[in-house]
Amino acid sequence: MSSKNLKCDSLTSRQERFINEYLLSGNAADAARRAGYCEKSAKVRACRLTKDNRIASAIAAKQAENAAKLELTREDVLSGLLEAVKLAKAQANPTALVSAWREIGRVIGCYQPETKRIELSAEGKALQYRYAGMSDEELLEIISRH
Repeated sequence: MSSKNLKCDSLTSRQERFINEYLLSGNAADAARRAGYCEKSAKVRACRLTKDNRIASAIAAKQAENAAKLELTREDVLSGLLEAVKLAKAQANPTALVSAWREIGRVIGCYQPETKRIELSAEGKALQYRYAGMSDEELLEIISRH
């Protein structure tokens, strides 16, 4: 492997700083700003950075490393958050209650896009391939008939 290829696979110092800032805040746009990326394009840059497989892998690895150091599991975090919910209820503190529930929702993935997988029958797959091979005009002709 040439040094040029090796350079492409390594992260820049700014990318490394983004990873560290992201681990501290959990907010990609803020992390991009603190890592030195332009204020105006921080959100776009943050989106690109978090979609970069090398950066996403580095973030996941460091999160796993931190969890191992702290001997924390996802269940431990959820348990602590549920304790915070109980405390917020007891103190009649709606702001803390909403915050705790929001964090629980984030941890368990409630805000992730819902994906559904549809399995086509053999007949459905045949139709899919047939329609995929048609031109726009042919498809419009079929639509206009129905």
